[in-house]
Amino acid sequence: MIVFGMMICIWLLSLWMQPILQPYVEAFLLFFYGDRYEAYIPYEMTALHYVVNAMTLGFILGLPLEIKYKRAKSKGLKKLKFLESLESENILFILSLARDQQGYVTAADIASQSALTIQRAQDILNKLQKDGFADLSVTEKGDILYYFAGFTEGEE
Repeated sequence: MIVFGMMICIWLLSLWMQPILQPYVEAFLLFFYGDRYEAYIPYEMTALHYVVNAMTLGFILGLPLEIKYKRAKSKGLKKLKFLESLESENILFILSLARDQQGYVTAADIASQSALTIQRAQDILNKLQKDGFADLSVTEKGDILYYFAGFTEGEE
């Protein structure tokens, strides 16, 4: 897509710049080649020539940019997949901790038994609660307690 955009931009720029630059190009060729400069420009530039030149330049300049963009996007997706797998591991740890504690867990419990911070544990627990996997309650001391109903003993 970047290559195509570069082709269009170069083509439009060349159409716009051609009347401005033509006297300078002819003066350069006249200076460099003398009276023989017309031999090096055997035809009048038409719109087709501008399109072909724009496509060539757009491809040459745009292809490396396109490759760089695709690689950066691929690296971003790999990081995103890693973060998703890391969050899945954190959720599994929280659920295993809840199973060990008969379904009840707090953010402080999770933070004390893992590498997660209290804030990160709280965020994951809030997400699980919003998704309907946990019930939220506040203890008499003011602690936020999350209850996972499927882990209570004797519950079938």
